[in-house]
Amino acid sequence: MAQTEKKGGLLRKSSASKKPLKEKVVLMYDEIFTTEDPSKCNPRFWEELFLMKVNLEYLEGKLEALDGEELMKIKDNINCLFQHCIQALGEEHPIRVVNALQVPG
Repeated sequence: MAQTEKKGGLLRKSSASKKPLKEKVVLMYDEIFTTEDPSKCNPRFWEELFLMKVNLEYLEGKLEALDGEELMKIKDNINCLFQHCIQALGEEHPIRVVNALQVPG
């Protein structure tokens, strides 16, 4: 039976013939790093994001890999991420609060 290994946001099957699967939270982070508003297609995007366990290693890696020009292209989404972190801190749902605290690292 194939074993699953979690590393860097990927869920890898030990079988070489299968493509690695990404965690849902990693897929959502990838949406933040595009120039489109991630909540445009999914109005509950931010609510769902803060219900998932933070993958800080992946998120930090994505931020560190950006150059200044790339960062300027997605600054609205990055600002929105931090704005929603602050909003989540005021919520009663403890999982959202804990995850929002972990995002800014």
